[in-house]
Amino acid sequence: MSTGSIQSVLKALQMLDLFAIAPGWNMTDISKELNYPTSTTHRLLLTLEEAGYIHRDIQSKMYYLTIKPYLIGSKTEIVNMLEKLALASIRELAQNLNESVNVSIALGLNAVTVLKADAERQFSAVPHVGDKRQLHATSVGKCLLAYNSNGCYDHLMKSNELLKSYTPNTIIEKKTIEKMVEIIRYQGFATDHEEVEVGLTCIGAPIFDQLGNCIAAVSVSMPTFRITDKEAVISQVIKTAGKISSKFKF
Repeated sequence: MSTGSIQSVLKALQMLDLFAIAPGWNMTDISKELNYPTSTTHRLLLTLEEAGYIHRDIQSKMYYLTIKPYLIGSKTEIVNMLEKLALASIRELAQNLNESVNVSIALGLNAVTVLKADAERQFSAVPHVGDKRQLHATSVGKCLLAYNSNGCYDHLMKSNELLKSYTPNTIIEKKTIEKMVEIIRYQGFATDHEEVEVGLTCIGAPIFDQLGNCIAAVSVSMPTFRITDKEAVISQVIKTAGKISSKFKF
C-alpha cells in the first residue's frame, strides 16, 4: 500500500464496494465484513451520507446507495444513452398528454428517476432527477421488477426488509407482488393507482436494450381526476417505450 495514500479515503471506498455485493447493509454487518471498529464505521457512514453517496432508511436502519455513485460510474453508459435516445420521445409524450413523463432505472430496491419531461400545465406531477421510490409501489418500479432489471426482482424476493407502505393502496405482500409481476409481463405495462401518493396515478412500460434486457422504464404521472381515457394513455406509453427500445437496436 502506498505510503502516500489516505487511509480514511481507502476505507470509505472499500465500504462503497460492499454495495456491489448486496444493496443494503447495516452498520454492524459493515464493521464485521471490513473488520473496522464500530466508531470508524459510524464516522465513515456519516461522511458518505453527508456527501450524498449513501442514505439510511430510518425504519430498517439499513444503508443504501443513492443515485450519485451510479451516475458517476455509468453516466457514459446507460444514463447517457437514455438521455441521447429517450429524451425526444418522452418530451413528445409529455406534449401529447400534457402530463409529466419520466424514465427510471433500478438501483437496489428503488426506482430512481434519471430523465424527465415536464408538462406545460401549471398543476402537474413532476418527479425530479434523482428522486427514488421503492420498486413495488411505482409503475416504473413494477416494470423493472417484472423484467428483473439489474436483478431487482431476485433481490426483493430474497430480502427480509419490510416493504414501505406509502398509502393504503400500496401493495406490500410478496405473494401479491409475484402475481402482479406475472400480469405485467403478460400485458406489457404497469399501473400505480394512488400507491405512492393519494390522488396520483402513474402508467409505465419497460424499455429494452438490443439484447432484450430491461434497462429502464418510462411512465406518465397524472392526477387521477384528469384521467378520462386510460386505455389511450396506456397505448401511448407502450408506444413510447417501444420507440425508445427500438433505438437501442441500431
